[in-house]
Amino acid sequence: MRCASLLLLAGLSTSASAANCEWVYRASFQTLPTAQNWTFEGSSLSGASAATGVLIYGPASQGGTTYWDANVPPGAMDFTKFDWSVEAQVRLTGATHGNVSGYRRGGFVLALSDKAGRWVIADIGSTRLSIRNDNNGTSDPQTNVDLASSFRVVRLTAGPTGGRLFVDGVQLLTIPLGSGLTPNRVNVGDGSVLASATLTEIIRVDLIPAQEPCPGDVNCDTFVNDLDFETFVYGYNLLDCADPAMTPKCPADLNSDGFVDDLDFQLFVQMYDVLECFPQ
Repeated sequence: MRCASLLLLAGLSTSASAANCEWVYRASFQTLPTAQNWTFEGSSLSGASAATGVLIYGPASQGGTTYWDANVPPGAMDFTKFDWSVEAQVRLTGATHGNVSGYRRGGFVLALSDKAGRWVIADIGSTRLSIRNDNNGTSDPQTNVDLASSFRVVRLTAGPTGGRLFVDGVQLLTIPLGSGLTPNRVNVGDGSVLASATLTEIIRVDLIPAQEPCPGDVNCDTFVNDLDFETFVYGYNLLDCADPAMTPKCPADLNSDGFVDDLDFQLFVQMYDVLECFPQ
């Protein structure tokens, strides 16, 4: 028999919350990132379109910005606990990279900043990229890479061992994390007024945590609280993970048996009492 008290609460929940621990952009859906739960943070869209199944924008001129920020729950990212990576499949035409007015900047940027403002940024041009942990970046690591002739997968990782930059799975650059940046940011695009790009093409973007959320943490903010309970009772009310109305990936199925039932509720209550998933 299912818990009567939970059934009463389940009746209050009529819509699913977002799937847990996944922030992606797919240009194949032919929509801009803002339609896929990313926030536009730039000053100009620079003709951005995904009608062809590839997000394209440009020219992005020096003096303006065209970039998006993932909507990550406040407090979710803590680079002292485990790695987070932002990965983009991109091709860049005429994207600058170099020193301007005492600052090194690229026409395409990947940026990560956790809840305490620990951060790392990759400045990327068509033929060169770098990684930095300070504002000017002029003395930080850089290397030559062809990002113009074909689509390449660029991944920026931040975690306990610092910042790392990969291209097509090969680690190229490393640097310690900086401090003092605006907390909780995941930026992708032309994020600097000191650089420019003729054409930027993006197939996909993924924000990837190295560690799965703990049982019950369905929004991956590292806490099991009332926000997670709303999603749990919604799933409990539906019961079957195969129900088309179920939240994607059935995050309330904590024991992975295909159903959201009293066994999952017992696990949820245990984590709800603990509250914090990854205590120091």
